[in-house]
Amino acid sequence: MRIFPKRPVLGRRAVFSGIFAVSVLAFAGCGNNSGSGSSGGADGAAKTNAITIVSPHTAAIQAEFKRVFEAQNPGATVSWLDQGGTSDTLKFVRDQFARNTKEKGIGVDLFFGGGGETFTELEKDGLLVPLSSDFGVPAQLNGVPLRAKDNVWVAAALSGFGILYNKKIAERDKLPIPQTWADLANPKLQGRIQLADPRHSGSAHTIYEIILQTNGWEKGWKLLTAMSGNASSWARSSSAPLEDVQNGEAVFCAAIDFYALSTINKAGADKLGYIEPKGQNVITADPIGILPGAPNAPLAQKFVNFVMSPEGQKLWYLPKGAPGGPKDNTLYRLPAIPGAYKPIPPGATAKSDPYAQKTTAPYDSEKAAARRRALDELLGTVLIDTHDEVKAKWKSAPDLEKTGFVPVPEAEFNALALKWDDPVFAGQQKDKWTVAAREFFGG
Repeated sequence: MRIFPKRPVLGRRAVFSGIFAVSVLAFAGCGNNSGSGSSGGADGAAKTNAITIVSPHTAAIQAEFKRVFEAQNPGATVSWLDQGGTSDTLKFVRDQFARNTKEKGIGVDLFFGGGGETFTELEKDGLLVPLSSDFGVPAQLNGVPLRAKDNVWVAAALSGFGILYNKKIAERDKLPIPQTWADLANPKLQGRIQLADPRHSGSAHTIYEIILQTNGWEKGWKLLTAMSGNASSWARSSSAPLEDVQNGEAVFCAAIDFYALSTINKAGADKLGYIEPKGQNVITADPIGILPGAPNAPLAQKFVNFVMSPEGQKLWYLPKGAPGGPKDNTLYRLPAIPGAYKPIPPGATAKSDPYAQKTTAPYDSEKAAARRRALDELLGTVLIDTHDEVKAKWKSAPDLEKTGFVPVPEAEFNALALKWDDPVFAGQQKDKWTVAAREFFGG
């Protein structure tokens, strides 16, 4: 069984991250040493004109925001700490704060990108400090929070989710084009779908949570079971499925909008297409926030101010080379500031105002945040770690009612999720789920 892609998913970035993480941790442990390059330590005084940002954002996003900010602030330096996907990045930050006091910090100034639920968790754990402003970002969009009530995080950009597909292969093989999440459960798509592991990818997690909430818990789990049965493999990163669709190893994948649009730009609109599921297009926040004990909190706040400024917001959706836009990489993102859409500049990759969209899709961000880690483990345990068994049963009985697996009632699961900080309890639940999944799928 191939759970993860054949290619090294994280590659150079992972190697860099590992090396840089070691240096950052050593940096964080320097306390109040006054030597060159040391952090401010417990007194919070900045010793350098530099900031370190932990982020799951792409190299393209990192490069463009670094370039403009450093140009606007001569002598300032932005360094990026890459720990992989959002889930991995969140785990890294929580693990490091478990080893260091909030006053001392972890040698990192900012957390940038990764979804509102990630920042809700950081907020709950007290791992964010108040920002200087809400920057005019609305409190919510169709019920989804766009900033914290206590102003410790704010959406820097907005994200939608949909389905990327290979037009040419779908046409060649006469495959039905999914219009909804449920269509990915079509037995005709067996072996033609690629999915990402939510234990490593925050965008993947959000997609599966959307499926559960917009279809209802029981039907949602049956659909996810079928999608796993249709999947050729589960990738460790959110970008790998898109690459597989582009190169023809898969025909369909669930994707966050800007990854899909940038992939289409590279491959060509004649080859790839993107569909937002009808009535289920939830728009979510992609926030920024300052971590406790930031070595250079004033410069970190200055970076936040820049990201939320008209100049920073233009980087998200202007094409590369456009005046005031990115230099080398079109980012295909949705700005968070409503004024960016009044009007939408010519050539912008955002074609409509998300604040003008009305969605009927039910989505409870607070519930999603409360059960995030437990849900990732539940998905991993019953559908990913048992993927061979899931595929075999789905192939023999491609019927939602016969093969769809609902591992635990929603109310019971939500109660279990509240106890997930207890590692012994979490381990016991995972063991129970493993046994139940293998019994159900006949392993």
